[in-house]
Amino acid sequence: MKKRQPFFNFSWEIFLIAGNLRLTIIVIPPISSYIMQSFDLDQTKIGLLTSIPLICFGLLSVLAPLVIRKLGSYRTMITALGILIIANFFRVLSAPWLFVGSFFTGAAITILNILTPTVIVERAPKHANVLNGLYTATLNLWAAGIGYLAAPLAKQIGWQAVVQLTSILPIITLAGWFLIKNKTSNNDLEKNTVSNQQNIKLIEIINHPKIWLLAIFMGLQSFIYYGLIAWLPSILNHLKLSLLATGSLFALFQFIGIPISYIIPRISAGKNAFKWVLGGLFVGYVSGLSLLNLKSPTLPVITIAIIALGLTTAAIFSLALGLITTLSDSAREISVIGGVVQSLGYLLACISPTLLGKLNSSFGNWNLPITLLLSLSIITILVGLLFLRENTFTN
Repeated sequence: MKKRQPFFNFSWEIFLIAGNLRLTIIVIPPISSYIMQSFDLDQTKIGLLTSIPLICFGLLSVLAPLVIRKLGSYRTMITALGILIIANFFRVLSAPWLFVGSFFTGAAITILNILTPTVIVERAPKHANVLNGLYTATLNLWAAGIGYLAAPLAKQIGWQAVVQLTSILPIITLAGWFLIKNKTSNNDLEKNTVSNQQNIKLIEIINHPKIWLLAIFMGLQSFIYYGLIAWLPSILNHLKLSLLATGSLFALFQFIGIPISYIIPRISAGKNAFKWVLGGLFVGYVSGLSLLNLKSPTLPVITIAIIALGLTTAAIFSLALGLITTLSDSAREISVIGGVVQSLGYLLACISPTLLGKLNSSFGNWNLPITLLLSLSIITILVGLLFLRENTFTN
């Protein structure tokens, strides 16, 4: 008799973990106007608030493996989710609590970001490719949901309640983590993945030019993406769109990229395919940002711009992650390379929300910030071409 599969399994847990990596960050931009009014914050401070998780990504990504090695992946997951639950609940109490709580949520998300690939390899090595695809695709799904619902909910129940409601997901994820505790096929794998990484010499990795090129590529695309995440609702409000239209387009920006983020790693293998993908990304960036920067774009034009940017930002993020695996045939080395590339990349990206908010405050419009993003998008594609010339696509 065939054994009945349980309803809740490791795939569902990965789905929930992905949500924790997005909700805490994405919930802020749609409700930023309410936060500014409550705590008397300007756009520069709101930009800094959005930058805090990125600063954590940049500074703490190289330290997260040490935490995982010390605690083991099981206890590290419990710790990170516990921090998210507490920080999300209390960071609405005052302006200082908002910034301190955002730091702790950023630290927890950083740990989860490094930990998730580790637990996938530990618990389901034979299905790692499928689970990694599920993981990257559902990031945008969660972001789309909260991007659409946050502002209308804040209008009905208050922005503080909306932020505190994001504590529910880590509670559910923690319960799921307890449920799958005994379902790992080999408990001895608990610390192997992280501890083995210590055999890789970090200095040898960061001395390679292609590592720096990929880090810059990762950083520039993250600069553009998180700049849009932080300020796209404000840009759409500036274009005189309604609250409903703004929320819908912000959700569309996240949702439209779900299929492409799953497909891109499968069609970009090899140099010729990579060139075509870079060409498509160039067209998406330039058309989307140029249309968004028009003086009085109509709603259909804005929608086209949002679709182009949603597809492009999702595709290039998935591409950047996939390119890490082309740098070595060693799984341990790839893991360390990924930590270095993401750490350096997010250090570059963390200035985006604050800088763009400052430019808007100084000049009173979004034309210059969007023009800056347009210029950086062209540089991003050029860096991608340089990486293509340096890399031999090992894997």
